[in-house]
Amino acid sequence: MKNLTITRKTKDAEQYSKDLLLGALLTIAILDHTRLFFHYWNTNPGNLESTTPILFFTRFISHFFAPTVFFISGTYLFIWSKGKSKPQVFYGLIRLALLLISIELIVNNFLWTFDPFYRTIGLFIIGALGLSIGLLAFLQFLPGKLLLVLSLLFLIAHHLLDGIPAAGKSPASIIWYILHQQKYIPAGERLFIVNYTLIPWFALLSLGYATGYLYRRKWLLATGVLLTCLFFILRGLNLYGDLQPWTRQETFTKTVLSFFSVTKYPASLDFICITLGPMFIVLHYIEGVQNKVTDFFVAFGSAPLFTYLLSTLVIHLAAMINLWLTGGPWSAMLITPRSYQQGNLLSDYGYPLGTVYLLWLLFLFMLYGCCKLYHSFSSKRTS
Repeated sequence: MKNLTITRKTKDAEQYSKDLLLGALLTIAILDHTRLFFHYWNTNPGNLESTTPILFFTRFISHFFAPTVFFISGTYLFIWSKGKSKPQVFYGLIRLALLLISIELIVNNFLWTFDPFYRTIGLFIIGALGLSIGLLAFLQFLPGKLLLVLSLLFLIAHHLLDGIPAAGKSPASIIWYILHQQKYIPAGERLFIVNYTLIPWFALLSLGYATGYLYRRKWLLATGVLLTCLFFILRGLNLYGDLQPWTRQETFTKTVLSFFSVTKYPASLDFICITLGPMFIVLHYIEGVQNKVTDFFVAFGSAPLFTYLLSTLVIHLAAMINLWLTGGPWSAMLITPRSYQQGNLLSDYGYPLGTVYLLWLLFLFMLYGCCKLYHSFSSKRTS
């Protein structure tokens, strides 16, 4: 009985630390989404000619969210699968995959655009997670060690596919876009966006699933340091690991920005190393830490899908109301293919980054109250 209690406490600590990290990174993702809707429209934080260090790193720190979501989701699915037969896992994963893909296409795309005609359809994080879980439903029949090897192989070697670009709108090209090549696909008045390509992102999910039985606090620090060092080695050599090599700039600051300007779409090996490495290190040190501050972030991380969708709704709706109150055309916040062009109605819209940070803090406290109500309602339903 004593050993059972210790094991339960260990699992609770692991669960709490994962929810804590997810929640903290989700608040940073909310910061990036606030920047998208309230900072100067169509500003590119990665453009070294126009960006500033604080704008660049406001975007850069948001990179840690998606890899953490995919890897930790893999570990959650592994824990859920224990004690179930392979067919049970298969059908459970397929149902979850279909649910997430439906949420992406119907709910998340609308929240990002507010366009009832769905003229812009994107494959973003929720849809890519759904597709990855659907693929995992089939590959979980493989031996665990083989799945681990395949996951590592896809993460390390997927750049060998970079030299196979696709073009056009043929079925084969569209499949390739979904697998490996980020693409904006105009089709008449519609725009289809593929941001999260399947090969590297599925590999992150399957890596979490395949290493679920190896998940130990003692391995986190060593793995995190190894991946972080690997990033600096790969990035320093500038030979392999990212489509965009860094270059020496006219100032030291810009050179540093170029060094850390890694490719997210599709996720490069450099991107994966510099995000997963620090993530593992943080997970090592926060396990067992619990106080009022961590409880604040866990409120977000224990219901990440609810928080993500609600935050997108709140931020987009607030931007629309703000535009109307300041005399602008509120309809300009209906995101259509034209919104991605420089000559759109929002070309002169936006606020300094300091204002964006203040709005972000306001949104966080609003969302925190909603998350607490959600948890209270959920606990009553399950009691």
